[in-house]
Amino acid sequence: MLNAGFPMTDTQLLQELEALAERLSIEVSTANLEGTPGGLCRYGGKWRVMVERRLTVPERVEVFLKALSRMPLEDMFVVPEVRERIEEMAKGERRKAKG
Repeated sequence: MLNAGFPMTDTQLLQELEALAERLSIEVSTANLEGTPGGLCRYGGKWRVMVERRLTVPERVEVFLKALSRMPLEDMFVVPEVRERIEEMAKGERRKAKG
């Protein structure tokens, strides 16, 4: 059980996000991405999250939150704190898009 009553650490959040990506059959790759943090893409008919290998844990969390905020999660159990963070990211991304 995750720290009941306490917020998750960034490391715990990253582990939950990685596990969620796996449940969604999203492949995760780390690579030297030459200045971009990474993100979600579709390659060879499969979803993939590309992550810059030199990112810190909080930066990796942000990449996963952005990527997973684009996926349909309505019918899937997601740890409440993780779902909340993904939904917050989705709202922020929509605001940016409206500009």
